[in-house]
Amino acid sequence: MLDQIVNEYFLPYFKEAEKPPAQWKIGLEQEVMGFDKHRHQRIGYVDHLRPILQGFADRFDWEPYYEGENLVGLTQQGSSITIEPGGQLELSLAPLATLGEVERQLKAYRSQLAILSTDRDIYWVSMGYDPLSKPDEIPLVPKKRYEIMANYLPPLGSGAAHMMRLTCTAQANLDYASERDMVDKMRIAVAFSSIASILFSSSPLRRGGIAGFKSLRNWSWRALDPARSGFLEFVFQPDFGYRRYIEYALSVPMMVLERPQQTVDASGFDFREFLSRGLRQERFTPRDWAVQLGSLFPVARLRNAIETRTCDAGPMPMLIAQAAFWKGLLYHPASREQGLRIIEAEGLPVFLKLHEKAYLEGFDCLKKYPKRIALVGQVLDLARIGLEALGEAHYLEPLYRVFLQREAISDRLIQAFLSAEDKGVYGLLQEQDLIFA
Repeated sequence: MLDQIVNEYFLPYFKEAEKPPAQWKIGLEQEVMGFDKHRHQRIGYVDHLRPILQGFADRFDWEPYYEGENLVGLTQQGSSITIEPGGQLELSLAPLATLGEVERQLKAYRSQLAILSTDRDIYWVSMGYDPLSKPDEIPLVPKKRYEIMANYLPPLGSGAAHMMRLTCTAQANLDYASERDMVDKMRIAVAFSSIASILFSSSPLRRGGIAGFKSLRNWSWRALDPARSGFLEFVFQPDFGYRRYIEYALSVPMMVLERPQQTVDASGFDFREFLSRGLRQERFTPRDWAVQLGSLFPVARLRNAIETRTCDAGPMPMLIAQAAFWKGLLYHPASREQGLRIIEAEGLPVFLKLHEKAYLEGFDCLKKYPKRIALVGQVLDLARIGLEALGEAHYLEPLYRVFLQREAISDRLIQAFLSAEDKGVYGLLQEQDLIFA
């Protein structure tokens, strides 16, 4: 039974996603969190988020969709806007051929969001972690999936409530041409995930003070259910491929089943057992495989694209830069091949060590080791080389400034917070261009 389902559904899911290089595109996902301008408190669903979503539908022709009576998302020409557990807005752009198109669409969304928010006295923050709130101050939005997650995940890891309610990310999604191509790209995405974490960290503040982490967002994902998060060492084994990733996904307990009229609580249920016996009256459908893959939270994730997951949200130039970083590394054959050589030459322990330190220390975990600084420079140069042939290397300029100054946004926030000038958290966010709209 299991072998039949693997061969009929799971393997074809990945095989059907393969695309020749001429058809490769890049997708961008970005989250922001909304605050009341007067109280500097996170906004709620009924009074603020639902009217904002309705405004997108009424004024800018986004198509709304509902869970029961609750408006929970919008779609438009392959892009979507959804609400995350703590009311964060997530924009997921339809895959696009060029970074210029990504930039134009992201700026158009920002303009629409600003128009809808100004009269409501709302501002939107694009950084990795809410610098002011506590998890228990943020009510969940009315989606059954989030209610199930909020009950199931916290006993498995202290970061769960923080991840759900307080974090925002920027993510790039990239195509693969074949199983061999997927293997190469996943190895680069996993190995260099901590380098991305260092370069894009923007979340060192918690409850109006310094937290002691350079990326609280990455801390929250680490302090989660260890079965479904973390650094995937098996990606570097000789037998890694579609079947090995399927085995990984099968080993992770389920959370939900999505059905046309309801979301079913499947939390903790064994996925293999579900395939053979079902869960109560529910039986396997192909949609369940996509849902199961989406319930995995490693540093890089395989679905119908490769998803990079360790960049904090940040200012507009950095949002585009993270897409550029991964596109340059993964889409240019010479850069990709050289990246694999670097991984082999350095050895897996180097990247595991970075994984253990990057979220906590940021650039500080590199400064004592010139070879590690050189490694980051090498990786950044490979991304630049990969983009030069496309005329898109200029999108990496803000990232080079971060690297040359050895200062991510998190470092600048800490320095500004410790300075004699009392600008308040809102002032610091304005200064670092973290107010998105």
